[in-house]
Amino acid sequence: MRSSLSLFHRAALFSLGVCAVMAPASARQWNPDARGAALDYTQILHAKPTGQIVVVWWVVPETFANDANSQILKDVLSRYVIVGLADGRTVPGGGNMSFTPVADLRITDQTGRSIAALAPSTTPPEVTQATTSLQALGRQSLGPIGQGMRWFVFDGSTIHSCTPGKMSVPFGGYTYPFDTPIPGCPK
Repeated sequence: MRSSLSLFHRAALFSLGVCAVMAPASARQWNPDARGAALDYTQILHAKPTGQIVVVWWVVPETFANDANSQILKDVLSRYVIVGLADGRTVPGGGNMSFTPVADLRITDQTGRSIAALAPSTTPPEVTQATTSLQALGRQSLGPIGQGMRWFVFDGSTIHSCTPGKMSVPFGGYTYPFDTPIPGCPK
C-alpha cells in the first residue's frame, strides 16, 4: 500500500508540475492547446485596488495529460470538485505577502444550490492524497500565493467541467463564475 501511495504522489506531482510550467505568470497565452486553455480558464486572479489579491483555482481533469501517470488524479477530479483559494495582501515595504486564513467555502451549481465543502473526516483517502499533492505543488511553484492557498473538496455529482452548466465561488463580496463546458473540453 505504501508504494502505491508514493507512486500516486509522484504521478500527481509530475502531472501538476507539467501544468504549472504551462501556466504563464502574467502573459496571455497565444494559441494554447486544450490543456493550456483549460488551465488558463480555471485560474482566476483578482488583484483589488486595496492591494488584496484573491486567487481561485478550480482544478479540473482537462489540465492533465492522458497518460497512466495522470489517470488516478483525473479520476478523482472527475468525481469531486477541488478548489484552491488564497486571500492575500502585500506587506508594505517588504514585498512579502500575508494571508487571511479561509475557514470555510461554499460553491453553487447551475441551479443555484449551495454546496458545502466535505469535512476532512468524510473525505476519501484518494482525494486527500490529491489535495496533499496540490498543496505541495502550490508551495513549490506558486511562491507566496501557493503558501497561502487553502484547498476545498466538494461533491462533484452536479458539477462537471465538460458538461453544460455553471459553478460559482462566492467569496469576499464577489462571485467568481465558471461556465461549463470549459475551454479545452473535447468537442
